[in-house]
Amino acid sequence: MPAQVIKIIGARQHNLKNLSVEIPREKLVVITGLSGSGKSSLAFDTLYAEGQRRYVESLSAYARQFLDKMEKPDVDFIEGLSPAIAIEQRSAGANPRSTIATTTEIYDYLRVLFSAVGQPHDPVTGKALVRQTPQQIVDQILAYPPETKIVVLAPIVENERGEFRDVIEKLRREGFVRARIDGEIVELGRPEPIRLKKTESHTIEAVVDRLIVRDGVRVRLADSIDTALKWGGNRVIVLRQQPAIVGQGRRLPAAEAVSDALAPPSGWEVGRYSTDYGNADSGFTLGELTPKHFSFNSHFGACPACHGLGTQLVVDPELMISEPEKSVAEGVITPWRRGPKRMQAYYKKLQGALVKHFRIDEEAPFAELPEEFKSALYFGTGETPIEIKFGSNGEKIAKPFEGLVPQMQRLYEETESEFTRNRIRSFM
Repeated sequence: MPAQVIKIIGARQHNLKNLSVEIPREKLVVITGLSGSGKSSLAFDTLYAEGQRRYVESLSAYARQFLDKMEKPDVDFIEGLSPAIAIEQRSAGANPRSTIATTTEIYDYLRVLFSAVGQPHDPVTGKALVRQTPQQIVDQILAYPPETKIVVLAPIVENERGEFRDVIEKLRREGFVRARIDGEIVELGRPEPIRLKKTESHTIEAVVDRLIVRDGVRVRLADSIDTALKWGGNRVIVLRQQPAIVGQGRRLPAAEAVSDALAPPSGWEVGRYSTDYGNADSGFTLGELTPKHFSFNSHFGACPACHGLGTQLVVDPELMISEPEKSVAEGVITPWRRGPKRMQAYYKKLQGALVKHFRIDEEAPFAELPEEFKSALYFGTGETPIEIKFGSNGEKIAKPFEGLVPQMQRLYEETESEFTRNRIRSFM
């Protein structure tokens, strides 16, 4: 059972007079007294010094040769003492990134420790991320039922906007015959050019090989996996024929089956593999763990919401309704009273659409309006569309309302205008 107290017997360090005392462990303990009564002698010169000395003595002889020899405090006996740290008192301004761990430099050692032995997990599913060698990937694929048709793909572009003419041309120059673009396998050497819409997101995967699982394909599969990992940034995708249709049709000779595997239809299963840490189900991958992944001063480790500061400015709904005794018609919604005339006209139409949709009295005090309307105003209507009239011809557009809070938060984070940012900050 762990010790409950730190027992000190016969402490005579500096001006301590043969002091014996028991200090509770895992508690916040304050040592107080007159100047010269021995507070520092007990806390620093006895407890801290002995804790440090015992820790150093636990190190190897090789490590101790680089450290100064520490003298034993003048004390008869100390029991229940752990390795100790001492934090210097500073009166400088507070830094949100300054913690006990950073001040004592323990943080640097913890970052190294976690990067060496840490087990990463998928931030969405919570499942442990695993990494595989190319040989393990090959073994898993060869464990598919015999005669399973597979297509080995290298992910090149994943859900990004652009035309990607240079990417397609590079694949063609490097000898790739086919690519899977937005779920459809296309011939790269076809006469008509491949045109992708610049404003839409696209996914491009190079077709590295098409195979059928059977004896004798291990070497070729291993080469294809290595090529896919090289082009896909340590990632590879394997399209697998559904088990329900495996084995149907005649058995082709090995050479013919491997070279003429059909281009996969949309019903095939998708398997994702990576030599980095990854989750095959969600497709989430993480590179080699390094100390920077555990540093709030690095964008690799900092929280994306607070950027490592530990605090975040968020929109407060109550600050957007400064005078709840006023009505919607009187302009109680403060953010919609500001901005250019064009935006004010849009806000007025949006306000009218919300009033009509929820059938409220816009002349009534805001404080008396139903909570359903207030919630929709603050946080949006979800999937429910709101019909808004635009233009002189009264054209109607129906779409969900984002909500004041998400709208202001998004504008605050996306705008490059310091004026706009300061204006929104008044609602935070």
